[in-house]
Amino acid sequence: MRHVILLSGKDSLATALIQTTRHPEFFYEFIFNDVEAELPETYAWLDRVEAKTGWKITRVGKSLLDLIESYGGFLPGPRSRYCTRETKIQPLEEYLGKDECTVYYGLRADEIRTGYVPLGKSNIIPAYPLRDAGIDLRGVYAILDAQGLSPPDFFWQRMYDAVAERLKTWPEWEDRISRMERRVLFSGRSRANCFQCFFQAQYEFLWLYEAHPTLFARAEAMEKAEYSFQSGFFLRELHNVEKRRRIFNRRVSDVCEYIMAKFQASLFPMVVDNELAMTSCGLLCGK
Repeated sequence: MRHVILLSGKDSLATALIQTTRHPEFFYEFIFNDVEAELPETYAWLDRVEAKTGWKITRVGKSLLDLIESYGGFLPGPRSRYCTRETKIQPLEEYLGKDECTVYYGLRADEIRTGYVPLGKSNIIPAYPLRDAGIDLRGVYAILDAQGLSPPDFFWQRMYDAVAERLKTWPEWEDRISRMERRVLFSGRSRANCFQCFFQAQYEFLWLYEAHPTLFARAEAMEKAEYSFQSGFFLRELHNVEKRRRIFNRRVSDVCEYIMAKFQASLFPMVVDNELAMTSCGLLCGK
């Protein structure tokens, strides 16, 4: 029996730390599904994980950009999510071969989502240590923070400054939000997915435009007259100053409304995760 832990983000790393601590007697294989489209911060984080844990993380996957080119430039989208299937799931199943494997996935106890769905392999036995242990999002961050292995937070200084300016009449606003909330609210990315992931919100593409202009240019070049990553929105629109201003201010307003609601004690308890984290492509993308 092979024991395989898939690493792609905060939940899967917490899974690895929990599983290897509880059952150190197993020999584990650590795999990152590399499609050659990750952000530099993600690759640096993986290097840090390897250095601190001593694990060797094997890269398994196919080039997403090559795959898109083979589709004649037809881009993946919510209704054509071929990207994860062909660049991650299929290469992983091919790598595992016919061996019986227990594969550990980063599915938390507070998530309502489908676990591993095989494409045809019956030799893969999925396991969900976080869910089985009742560990939620807060628990995941507590585990990673304790080990000094939290994933990149993609902190957006300009967003923070704009929110601070708008809330300057409430100087104690920062005391009302937790460290986890701060991490999410002032992040330019909701998770460590591919740089051109179609599940991104417009403000995330704006952050990419500002933080990684070369990667943004690559993503923009992939869009054609008939294909865009989001219906009704093309990345080239972000070259318009007014468009960028509207997208940025809309995100500032959303963050401020969240914080103000906490002041007014009108915010119902919620899991501070975001849209991309809850809707992204399965358990292999930034999970």
